[in-house]
Amino acid sequence: MSATPRILIVKPSSLGDVVHALPVVARIRQRFPDAHIAWLVSDSLQSLLAHCPLLNELIPFHRQQLGKFPALLKRLRDGKFDIAVDLQGLLRSGIMTFATGAPRRIGLSDAREGSRMFYNEVIPVPQLHAVDRYLRAAEYLGCPDGPVEFPLGVAATPCEGWIAVNPSARWPTKLWGDDEFAELIYRLPRERIVLTGSAAERERIERIAQGCRNKAGTTDLFQLAELYARCAVVVTNDSGPMHIAAAVGTPVVAIFGPTDPALTGPYGKQHVVLRAGVDCSPCLKDRCVHQPPMECMEKVTVEQVLAEIQRYQ
Repeated sequence: MSATPRILIVKPSSLGDVVHALPVVARIRQRFPDAHIAWLVSDSLQSLLAHCPLLNELIPFHRQQLGKFPALLKRLRDGKFDIAVDLQGLLRSGIMTFATGAPRRIGLSDAREGSRMFYNEVIPVPQLHAVDRYLRAAEYLGCPDGPVEFPLGVAATPCEGWIAVNPSARWPTKLWGDDEFAELIYRLPRERIVLTGSAAERERIERIAQGCRNKAGTTDLFQLAELYARCAVVVTNDSGPMHIAAAVGTPVVAIFGPTDPALTGPYGKQHVVLRAGVDCSPCLKDRCVHQPPMECMEKVTVEQVLAEIQRYQ
């Protein structure tokens, strides 16, 4: 390996997973202070990493434009990377890792879709929280232990006391419910409420907001991180924005149903996860087959969520 190693992180998506992988970059930079560190990331998530002070290069992956895939593979080959670490563990990311031609092509033991055939080094990983699971890659590379850091590049800013409400999630089974969020907002100080979400959800969130500040679709991901850093607490479904809030150190009140907070909950001790005691949870399914349906989410009450928010009022 050269005196100035060239290291590539292959982690295109999804939003929460990209956040979870950030501590690996922090550890690698400690171990290789002069390295050229690049990250291959989905173009839709590029803004999240745009201000990361530890990265030298972002390589965008245009998922919706498959015609650009050959050019991407050529760029990876031309990058002359010494180490390529695949933290995605799927067929496409395995191909990307192999395309680098890096002498060390590293992946995790739980990689799927045959992606392990593209690595020449495999790291054994037990079932852990995603952050700790990815950090096994840093440990494998000889990186030092230390505080878990999420180097997004968000400047230190005073808390403005806002209560951010994120009623969004990728799976319908992760949604607590619009009526529940609306009732919650009705019972909170209106001047402190700010709602977040995607542009596609803006009209839906406007109905939930009841006249409160609605920032849905008005920020990129880095600006969302800056917004959450100014909040006293973020109330959210299990979602990518939940992980952004945790990464900037803002306390999170998270409502969980089909997923396992031990593996993908908000990382850190200052957060609260609310769950119902339903035998089928976590089912890890994006469609509910339980009867009655969505019981794991519906049994979490507005009163429970309010009680947790009270600590930040």
